[in-house]
Amino acid sequence: MTTKDKLDDECLNLQSAKMEQPVPDFGPDIRKEFMLKERSVFLNHGSYGGMPKCVHDRQVKYLIELEENPDGWFRNKMYKYLNSTIAVVAEFMGVKKEDTFMIQNITKAANTVLKTFPLKSGDGVLVNTLTYGAVNVATRVTTKAVEGAQTYSFNIDFPIMSEDEIVAKYDEILEKHPEVKLVMVDHIASPTAIVMPVKKIVEVCHKHGKVVFVDAAHIPGQIEADIVDMDADFYAGNLHKWVFCPRSSAFIWRNPNRPHAWFKPLITSHFEHFGIHEAFAFEGTKDDIPYLCAVDGINFLRRLGGVERIRSYCIPLLKEGMAYLEEKWGTKRLNIPENMRAPFQCVIEVPFIRGFSDIDDKPSVTGIFRGRHYELQNLIFDDYDVQVKVLYINKRCMIRVSVAVYSSMGDFEKLAEAVLDLARKRNEGK
Repeated sequence: MTTKDKLDDECLNLQSAKMEQPVPDFGPDIRKEFMLKERSVFLNHGSYGGMPKCVHDRQVKYLIELEENPDGWFRNKMYKYLNSTIAVVAEFMGVKKEDTFMIQNITKAANTVLKTFPLKSGDGVLVNTLTYGAVNVATRVTTKAVEGAQTYSFNIDFPIMSEDEIVAKYDEILEKHPEVKLVMVDHIASPTAIVMPVKKIVEVCHKHGKVVFVDAAHIPGQIEADIVDMDADFYAGNLHKWVFCPRSSAFIWRNPNRPHAWFKPLITSHFEHFGIHEAFAFEGTKDDIPYLCAVDGINFLRRLGGVERIRSYCIPLLKEGMAYLEEKWGTKRLNIPENMRAPFQCVIEVPFIRGFSDIDDKPSVTGIFRGRHYELQNLIFDDYDVQVKVLYINKRCMIRVSVAVYSSMGDFEKLAEAVLDLARKRNEGK
């Protein structure tokens, strides 16, 4: 038996054994299956995810197989593995394999659509003030590169009263600007954790004859979405967040009922004329092992009982945790309808912190990040070993909390005390 065969057998046995092992209780017990720093508070799963040890083990085994025979890997094995991976990912997301492509992340997926779209002088691309920052910037750079093209943006203000309010804004601006050809839509707006009424938005966009790209970075593993029924032209989601895969691993789906011949990878390689799947698969020499480990992330999620069991733990925990923070801090969560709140994420204002809550900087292009958010975020981590996402909305300093299966009320208690202690010291001039 060759070394590779032994590795394959060991890996299969490892995965089978782990799938058969009893699942630890969610919270502190299951945290032992992850690689998070001991005793740290990690309430920011939504930014970069968290990989279980068993998925990391598989990643290392793939790396060993690659290094034992690099030529065999890149010329033969990798594509076979990738082909099987796409089938598993497509089945998990409820779409067909032939319409699904692996890609590194949503930023690249959005850029792929933006920069292969046949944008002409006089055309427009639509975003809004809650559009993910990287996608917002990529849109503006793309339209700026085409003489006469333009980025259009509209404000989504708070409080949001209903889904229909958002849908009406899309209808209004598309009626006003028929020159818009492409619309960039968030499914869960990051970092505000707002679930957008995507199906209704897509219907309005198509009514006006627009192409729609949906940024679903936070959807896989958090919400079981019916992608086909939504009927967007393109739908892309990250797997390295809530599906426990290595970074970077994502997919983009093209709607077979809305074919666009211009759609192709950003990178032109040897395989440009071999077919679109080959073109996406072979963009040059790069590490695609995180794609292959999507199978293991999905298997881990299923071992935990699937999305619904994870939701049954995370949703009540988040609700209890946010109520606790409201009571301890005397502040409120972001004012949005309950049906627009993300299941595993929520935004809340922090108590007054001198030097952070009292700034009056100009807004960024997204309308969300401004001021000293990174400085405060790093301060909370460096001084208290607590990781969260800091943002500003309507000049109010806020925190986005993200929970996962390893989170617990103890994390919320430590976050609450950390912020109160920081506020006390800053406000007293210490």
